[in-house]
Amino acid sequence: MLYAAICEDEQDIAVYIQKTLVNEFSKNNIPIEFTIFNDGNKLLNMFNDHYHFDVVFMDIEMPKIDGISICKKIRQINSNTLVVFISNKDELVFSTFEVQPFRFVRKNHYDELLPDLVSALQTEFSRRNDANITIVEPGSGDIFSFDINQIVYIEAQRKNCVIHCVNNSSELKIKLMEIAEQISEHDFIKPHRSYLVNYKFISIIKKNELELTDGSCVPISRNRIDEVKRNFIKYTNRSLSC
Repeated sequence: MLYAAICEDEQDIAVYIQKTLVNEFSKNNIPIEFTIFNDGNKLLNMFNDHYHFDVVFMDIEMPKIDGISICKKIRQINSNTLVVFISNKDELVFSTFEVQPFRFVRKNHYDELLPDLVSALQTEFSRRNDANITIVEPGSGDIFSFDINQIVYIEAQRKNCVIHCVNNSSELKIKLMEIAEQISEHDFIKPHRSYLVNYKFISIIKKNELELTDGSCVPISRNRIDEVKRNFIKYTNRSLSC
């Protein structure tokens, strides 16, 4: 069962989004339960009360608190929640980059894009179910398991690596190159010879460093800055393909 929230201040639009999403998810045999919020602060209160939503469908322009501000707060509470912006303001798509939504759907194309949106969500949830990686520490033989979506960045420290996750960090006696091979199919970039960074946690690309959503900063090598920008734009465009 998936749990979803719809945050939309116009009740008739919220009900329509719920009805059409339920129909489309049912075509794909995906059980999903919806909760509608007409006020973004009420949605945030649910998150603060440790209520989990797998995905949030949200307008950007709303009274009291806008969708981008809501998304920033959601990211601080639960970085795993997917956010889909549904807006009739095409020009706002660029304003959403910093919060990394799963999709930006234009309201005037909503009906035609709905099947592709639900299909993409289904693919993402299936991918997340298979997102655990197992790393064997060469010297000790100890086995470590990580959710790839919880890894913010990986840092090489001499002959060891520190894997920084959302809620904790682990130090392993293993080379960064060996970890890089295991996660090569996932969305990580190497901005510096000593770091691997998860794209989804990049907030700002600065001249000499990446600022991540948890406030930490990772250096960028001078000869890799252009590559980092190109690949980040590709990743972002893929996320905003709707």
